[in-house]
Amino acid sequence: MNLDYLRTYLEVADLGSFSEAARRLGVSQPAVSFQIQRLESDLRVRLLNRGEKIISMTETGKRLYRFAKFVEQERGYLLHDLDQLRDEVVGGLVIAASTIPGEFIIPPLLGEFKSLHPAISASVAVFDSYGVIAKVRDGEYEVGFCGIAPQGERLDSFKVAEDEIVLIVFPEHPFAQREEISLLELEGEPLIFREETSGTQRNLESLLLEAGFDLKRCSPNLVLGTTQAIVSAVEAKVGISFVSNLAIKKSLSLGLLKVVGVEGLKLRRSFYCAYHKQRLVSRLLEEFIAFVQARASLGEGG
Repeated sequence: MNLDYLRTYLEVADLGSFSEAARRLGVSQPAVSFQIQRLESDLRVRLLNRGEKIISMTETGKRLYRFAKFVEQERGYLLHDLDQLRDEVVGGLVIAASTIPGEFIIPPLLGEFKSLHPAISASVAVFDSYGVIAKVRDGEYEVGFCGIAPQGERLDSFKVAEDEIVLIVFPEHPFAQREEISLLELEGEPLIFREETSGTQRNLESLLLEAGFDLKRCSPNLVLGTTQAIVSAVEAKVGISFVSNLAIKKSLSLGLLKVVGVEGLKLRRSFYCAYHKQRLVSRLLEEFIAFVQARASLGEGG
C-alpha cells in the first residue's frame, strides 16, 4: 500500500473535495484522482461516494480513514525520531510537568541545558501529577516531572528534588503570631485544598495520616487547581493552606504570608522525572535525561 496515496486519501476525506486536496498537496487534480482510483483498485473496494456535491466516505472508506490517521501519526513519530538521531544535539523537547516542577524546578534546569545546547527548543505543559504520568505513559509527552513516583513497568523514573510542605496563613490570622500549633487546632479552620489528583494534596494527606491526623476530618473552605491560586487566596485572607515552600518565597519576602510550624511535623516530599522506556530514541532526550540525573545527584534540583 502506497503511503503517499494514503496521505492523499486523508486530504480528500478531510476536505471533501478533489480540487481542494490537490491545492493543499500542491499537485494536479488528475493526480489526486489517479491516486484515489489506484488505492481503490489495490484494495478492491470503493472508498468514496462521488455522486454528491461534497465527497463523502463509504463505510469501508471510514475504516481506511482510521487506519490512515494512525499510519500518518506513526510516520510523524518516525520522522521526528530520525531527525534527532544525529550527532549534534538539536530538536525540541516536549515536557509534561505538575505545578511545582513546572513553575520552579524545570525553568532553571532548561535554562542551563539550553546554554549547553543552544540549538534545542523546549515546551512545558502543566497537568496534575496523575495527568503527567498518563501523558508520558501514553506517549503524548517524551518526559514528565511530577510529585508521585510512577508505578508499573512501562515507565522509568528517578528522584530529581525534594521540598517541604508548610502551613501558610495571612499575617492577620491568629496563628501568625505563633511559632507552632498542634494538628488538632486545624479542625474548624478555613482550609484551602488542591484538587484530589494533585501530587501535593495526595502527599499532604499521606504524610498527615502517618502523623496520626486524617485531613478528611476537615471540610475544605475552597478547592483550587494550582498552588499559585492557593497562595493568592491565602494572601486575600480566604483561608489557610499547606503548600510547597518553593512557591512562597516572594510572598514571604513581601510580608504577605506567614509560615507556621506544626508540632512534631516535617512534611517533606519528593519530585520525580519519568520517561517511557521505549521512547528514549533521540540523542536530545538521552542528553537531557543524563543532564537532569547529574543535577539531581548534586542536589541542584531543589
